[in-house]
Amino acid sequence: MATGAEREAERLEREIFQTRMRLGEDVDALVEKVSPRRVAAREAAKARTRAKEHPEILGLAALGIGVVAVTLLIWTFRRHR
Repeated sequence: MATGAEREAERLEREIFQTRMRLGEDVDALVEKVSPRRVAAREAAKARTRAKEHPEILGLAALGIGVVAVTLLIWTFRRHR
């Protein structure tokens, strides 16, 4: 039969084990949350959602890219003359 001290030691060992398990789960969750791949995937999903909700944003982005491309072409052409 276990003594009070032995039961207390067993209880503490169980608590330590459970705490380690929870800590491991917390660390895994943090790693998952801050993983660059996961962060990029979440941000991409947000951008897709915004684009669906506001399609005019895509048009403005395309226009901006076009303006930059034309500006670079003109600048490059003039520079090599």
